Amino acid sequence: MIEFRLRVDSKITRAITPLILECFSDCQHQACTDFPFEDEQDTDLKDAWMSSLREDMNRDRDSFSTLIQNPKFAHGYVEVEEKEADFILRAITEIRLFIRNQKLESFSDGELETGEFSFGKKSQQAQSYYLAYLILAEVQEGLLQHLS
Repeated sequence: MIEFRLRVDSKITRAITPLILECFSDCQHQACTDFPFEDEQDTDLKDAWMSSLREDMNRDRDSFSTLIQNPKFAHGYVEVEEKEADFILRAITEIRLFIRNQKLESFSDGELETGEFSFGKKSQQAQSYYLAYLILAEVQEGLLQHLS
């Protein structure tokens, strides 16, 4: 079992967890539907690829759902079965990309990378999504530290 505490104040985690759940739900509706090679003619290959991708994404999302719905998560505690860690890492990557692409348009890549911006000059909604983005990044970092 991997267990650690987030460095974020639990008041923030409790406030942002519902937003993370909302983003998790929203990004599930934007499934990958494009085969990576547009000119591929082998429909069996495309179908097998899509089926495998869906299965993998569902497993990743189920693992993340278990983490985020654990009541301890809202209080800043992460508890993950080690065998689930890779699945959760992939699911968090999917959610963070969704947040980045859909909710943080007002941030440049440089701002997200360095954290060098005026937080107060961003809209309240952008601030909330940024905090969700950061909390998920911290979960990823914590998992990676425990796996290495």
